[in-house]
Amino acid sequence: MSHQATVKPKLRRTPHEEVGPMYPVVKPADRGYDLTLNPKNGERAKGQVVYLSGRVIDTNGEPIRGAKVELWQTNMHGRYDHPADPNPAPLDENFEGFGSAETDAEGRYAFKTVKPAAYPASAPGWWRPPHIHFDVLSDYSRLCTQMYFPGEKLNDEDFLIARHRKIGDGELIVAKPAPLPAGAEPGAIALTFDLILNARLK
Repeated sequence: MSHQATVKPKLRRTPHEEVGPMYPVVKPADRGYDLTLNPKNGERAKGQVVYLSGRVIDTNGEPIRGAKVELWQTNMHGRYDHPADPNPAPLDENFEGFGSAETDAEGRYAFKTVKPAAYPASAPGWWRPPHIHFDVLSDYSRLCTQMYFPGEKLNDEDFLIARHRKIGDGELIVAKPAPLPAGAEPGAIALTFDLILNARLK
């Protein structure tokens, strides 16, 4: 009796999005894991705390070690800390909305941030749902994408999400609930979001 090796199906690559106009002009000083803490004054950013973690893996399911993971987002009012943002919503002096990390041997990354808010987009009546931008760079590949929050009503009305859902990739850009860490702040949420890059060509 012959035994054939089981071939694992390839994973689908996380859908690509444009970097967008709100990528930081000048990157803030690295705050490490915790974006909610202003190291200059010890004050905390306003908003619902989000513990966000996941893995950077390739389409074979293999972890990508040493990948650089950058994220940027609005504050709790829906405004980017960016000079080109036309949104008149308030800024938060204790939240710059940018972070970076490097994945470990298992491809893991983690951030502590606040939940971004929806904001009006370019088309009339179009509100972008809460989301976080990602830029992931490995030694051979790059991925720019956006992560969305589960259960948001605006997810069902967003033009960009609809484009991905049309080809069956909608679930790849929505984070999943995760267990809260011990000692988490009241009202905090935890999410997990894996970022899948193309596998290295042999």
